[in-house]
Amino acid sequence: MAYPVSAFSSSRLGQLEILDVDGEELLASNLQAHIVAPEARARLLASDRHAHSSQSLSHSHSQSWGSGHVSSSPYSTPSSRYDDDSVDADTLLQDLARLAPSVAKSFLPKSHARDNFVFRLINDADFVGEEQSYVALSYCWKKVQRDVPRKVISPIGDLPFGLIKEETQWPLPVREELWHACLGERERGEGIWFDQVCINQDDEAEKALAIGSMDAIYRNARAVVVALDDIAIPDDEASFLRFYIEEYTYSNVPADQQPNAGLNPPMMLQQPSLRTFLERILSSIWFERAWCAHEMRLARDHVFLVPCYSYDTQAQFSFIRFTGAFFLHMLVLASELMTTSPAAQARLASLRDLFSGSVLHSQAPTSYPSIKQPLPFPTDFTTTFIPTISQTFALKAFGNPRLPTYLRSLDANRDKTCICLSSSGLPIALKPASPLQRPNIEDECLRQLLLVGLAARDPVSLCTTGAPLRLHDGSVSWLCRPSPLDTFSVNQSVLPRFSKKTGQITQSSDGQAEYAQLDLVFLDLPHRSSPNPNFASNVQRARALIDLCIQCQVQSGSLWMMWQGPGHSRAPALKNVFIQTLACILECGLPWTLSVSSKLSQSIDPAALDALFAPHLHLQSYVQHPGARPALSLLLGVLCALISHGIPWASGATERTHGPLIISSPTASLSPSQSPYHAVQGMGRALIFAPFAHSKTLLVAVPDAVKGTTYEGLARGWILTPRNPYTGSPGLATGGSSTVSWTIQGKSVIFGDTSFGDGMAGSVSGGGGKSHRVFGPSATIGMGGPVGSG
Repeated sequence: MAYPVSAFSSSRLGQLEILDVDGEELLASNLQAHIVAPEARARLLASDRHAHSSQSLSHSHSQSWGSGHVSSSPYSTPSSRYDDDSVDADTLLQDLARLAPSVAKSFLPKSHARDNFVFRLINDADFVGEEQSYVALSYCWKKVQRDVPRKVISPIGDLPFGLIKEETQWPLPVREELWHACLGERERGEGIWFDQVCINQDDEAEKALAIGSMDAIYRNARAVVVALDDIAIPDDEASFLRFYIEEYTYSNVPADQQPNAGLNPPMMLQQPSLRTFLERILSSIWFERAWCAHEMRLARDHVFLVPCYSYDTQAQFSFIRFTGAFFLHMLVLASELMTTSPAAQARLASLRDLFSGSVLHSQAPTSYPSIKQPLPFPTDFTTTFIPTISQTFALKAFGNPRLPTYLRSLDANRDKTCICLSSSGLPIALKPASPLQRPNIEDECLRQLLLVGLAARDPVSLCTTGAPLRLHDGSVSWLCRPSPLDTFSVNQSVLPRFSKKTGQITQSSDGQAEYAQLDLVFLDLPHRSSPNPNFASNVQRARALIDLCIQCQVQSGSLWMMWQGPGHSRAPALKNVFIQTLACILECGLPWTLSVSSKLSQSIDPAALDALFAPHLHLQSYVQHPGARPALSLLLGVLCALISHGIPWASGATERTHGPLIISSPTASLSPSQSPYHAVQGMGRALIFAPFAHSKTLLVAVPDAVKGTTYEGLARGWILTPRNPYTGSPGLATGGSSTVSWTIQGKSVIFGDTSFGDGMAGSVSGGGGKSHRVFGPSATIGMGGPVGSG
């Protein structure tokens, strides 16, 4: 694959340099911060306004699960703009107020923040006029307490005639020599922005508006200067880079290719100093900070500054300066190494994808060299909103260092909430914090974001699979934590938002816990209505097949291979779930298996599996056939996909707590003369992984908003148990009540064939005219006996 370097220029000049700064020449720069006039601010941030109004959400109707290619990395490009053409901020806030009135009070239109925040830039004290562009600084604070600008008055007698001089002493965001190098990145007359000085840290209202506009600030900067102040480059790496500059800069490799890519052995094995240099860069805490990751995603052009190790603090200081293009070069070379772990490879791939797009954009020709258009937003809000939340809250943020430890942690959670909103492109921002609001514990912040997602009609927000949220008052919400696995089974880049025509989803409280009120489609459980007396034989046959695969050491997916070694602690439970899942597959039949496996992106030859579904096949004789092992490997691959995608691991579920359950489309639309068995055969079957602990009382329902086949890759199967022990079915409620209350015990992906999907899409919400309230669980999901499927 050809990676972009300089698509519109043959020169790589300036992408890698070593800067030498004489320590004796370091002088305190005479700088001042000034408020940018409204007209100049509008001009500097004009491209961000264009971005807010030019994007719309496109829809895709791909119907497959697969391994999922939706990026959930913290380094992913910011998500698409919300569908501004059809829903503005006021409409979104109205929908949020209808869903959760108290939550809606915490937000304001993003345009209000963008138009009213105080935009300051730092420039030379003698600068006159308005800046035509600016650079923004991205850095990590290492101090516990942040300094603030302060006025310094010269001592009496220092100046003649009794004069005194007052000047502002700036707190430096990084060490003095590195700050000097950062200032050198400015073009003539250009301003520089960094948060510590350009935001009044004592004004909470100003801070809230500025944070709500942070995406505009970094996206519109001519360049983002990344100062890595926590690492230093040793002599051997710096010496190699001095040598490598000329080779890289004047390489005759075409502009759309990377120098030294594709060598054998790879370049980074031939030159270990280049590999250790990249590893040192990636070890910086800058890559672990939530704000820094967000600033990296927003930047159009990146300039990295890294100090070299100095033995004499009074001598010359050296810095490695490289651009995003050279960083991409190193990422491409590193991707050729096969010794890195899967996690490291995924991290490199994510960074490589981000900087590939960034470099292409930065090299694009423009009629205004210093003011380029912002990176276009992909139309993927629904597939990136939840993964971005999950990844952002996994990164580090430290909040306001002036606050006590506990309040500082709450402020850090609020920062992460702001980052998620900014990354999503939603047209709203947080208001300044109020003492009347709920405390910003992590689960309360996640609750806010999930409710915003639901108001924006994001289907994934309805299908998150993490642990239930525990709120500040000790109650357990019906909402679940977001997880990177929530879009793992979605094999498409865009999911349409669910329709406004679905029943309204509202949230309220009964005084003890909050609940959601929404329309549900209840699915049938054939093992209760029409149990199959031959299911036990399917279990026996499945057990024999699994034992045969173990005995013959059949190779297949990682979930199968991980427990094949002797003495593996998870082997008994995993073997049982493979047997149970295979028994359900045998029960559903070959056509069902072929239909579902195609949605799981599992390539299967029907002829290879046909023999395995023959009820009178002699397994010992079959294994001697030349095509037996490939067929068994394919079958195990299907089982691996079902189990790995079906068990809601993010909630803490395991193969010990969950097992497969056969379900079928609702039969409410059938005539009374049609039997349950006829309904099951006619409406199609599906498989879901449900908790053992509630096998006798559980029901399976799908929110009406996500019943369409477009959403079948999501965990839309809600496992419900009645809160009233006398509620045996969706349509029953005691005392003539018009509502039925349920407890949600988990969510899982539903694997159904085509006829099941058609039956779901054409179904109507069930419950005999009752309205359904769904509460969170009162305790964690336990474990019990097998669910059973026949």
